Amino acid sequence: MKEPGPELTREGERYPSRAQDLGYLHGDPPAPGQGRRIADGLWWLRMPLPMELNHINLWLLEDRGACTVVDTGLAAEECRAVWQSLEQEPLARRRLARVFVTHDHPDHMGLASWLAERHDAGIWMSEWAHESSSEFLRMVPAEVDGRLRAFLRVHGLQSAATSDPLRDHRTSFGGIPPLTHAPVDGETFVAGGVTWQVIETAGHCRGHLCLYDAERRILVSGDQVLPSISPNVSVLASAPDSDPLRAFLSSLARLEACDPATLVLPSHGRPFQALHKRIADLRNHHFEQLARVEEHCREPRSAHDVVPVMFGRVLRGFHRVLALGEALAHLHFLASEGRVTRIAGADGVARFVRI
Repeated sequence: MKEPGPELTREGERYPSRAQDLGYLHGDPPAPGQGRRIADGLWWLRMPLPMELNHINLWLLEDRGACTVVDTGLAAEECRAVWQSLEQEPLARRRLARVFVTHDHPDHMGLASWLAERHDAGIWMSEWAHESSSEFLRMVPAEVDGRLRAFLRVHGLQSAATSDPLRDHRTSFGGIPPLTHAPVDGETFVAGGVTWQVIETAGHCRGHLCLYDAERRILVSGDQVLPSISPNVSVLASAPDSDPLRAFLSSLARLEACDPATLVLPSHGRPFQALHKRIADLRNHHFEQLARVEEHCREPRSAHDVVPVMFGRVLRGFHRVLALGEALAHLHFLASEGRVTRIAGADGVARFVRI
């Protein structure tokens, strides 16, 4: 018989949230190098990140003598040190048999290769995520930088720091992990003594995989649904004509098939309930942004012109690049709805104007 669900509280996060009335998991997050058991066969781990978003949650699924870990942390010495502590407890006397990667961002997969070699663990991630990260790491850095700079110029950002952040970004991936299995949407497997269903989502990242335990109503949401912030939904230089916001909203609708009482285990922030409310918050946030962007496009506007309308703070460094990608995602959605049209300027900059 499964143990009862974890106790919940109304505590909020340390950073502002539109969803303060979510039911958060009671108690403190685990300290780096330690684990917190939150259900039968399920442990919460937390890995530090050397960035503004200063942590990532990992999830350990234990089943007798073997374990599956969901995500890994960056390929950075401080993350390796935390893993070495975790190998003493709660991994003590248990074999790390599988690393399940939710998506191909370095804080989620950076130590996958290292863990595979260290523990002889199999790597599970979507085929798209593996191919995408492999292609990125095989490219010549100057080629990646040139493609990004050309993309930014077309959308109104004439200068931005890209080389140093891109070099750091590549390093934090830690190499291309050997792919053992590529899970697909709807697939099920047993880990931690229960059956988990793979749910593929998109928008934040193509090939993003969530895990759902329908029996206990637990969702490992990765970056798709976070309790206090909206995940970045951006048009990328590698897919300049994509419509990621439409894919993101469609994926949110798919996750509404999960039970309303589902406990959500996000990659950042604290576990919470009220999944459907949080989905509604995220959806409404993007609808409000779309309305602001459409109104601003009464005159032709580039994606760079739209950034201040969407972000109420001064952005610096690579945050400017991420913000431009998100602004373009909203413009592409509006264009696909026939609410704005794209025009090419004589200066080579693409602009959008309301129809």
